[in-house]
Amino acid sequence: MRSLSIATLIFLAAGLAHADTPDVLRLLKRDLGDSIEVVSKHEIRYCPDNTCDIIKSKTNTNLLPEFLYLYLFHESGYVYLETSFDNQKPFRAAAVEEPQVRKRVEKFCPATEKTPKCILQGMRSSLGIKSCFGRYDEGNFCYGCSENENICKKL
Repeated sequence: MRSLSIATLIFLAAGLAHADTPDVLRLLKRDLGDSIEVVSKHEIRYCPDNTCDIIKSKTNTNLLPEFLYLYLFHESGYVYLETSFDNQKPFRAAAVEEPQVRKRVEKFCPATEKTPKCILQGMRSSLGIKSCFGRYDEGNFCYGCSENENICKKL
């Protein structure tokens, strides 16, 4: 039997290391389909109807899908995430990779107990992430990231 080169072993080890790291955007699209809208590297939306949960970041980060995944799993109030429609398994029941996603970003929580709330808050602080609400309304997209903010743009 031929021996494997060190480069081949490193390549195989790297592949195995990434095998248990989920592509979170792919998971979101698998479970939530077209309701996931990637607007830019700084914005991703969950729009199950004419309204949206919007996740925006001030900094360039590849972790918006992880934030959105955990946000939808733990904080969002959309009934679609909890209830089955059209014989589809609801997101909170289908999202079996949640522990892996949470583990991937738990470093953002400085506390000993790495709760989802602490992780999301840490990501908000460290990455400048905001959770906003938006809606499609008569040819406009209106959104706000604070209570009294209402910005409308023509589609």
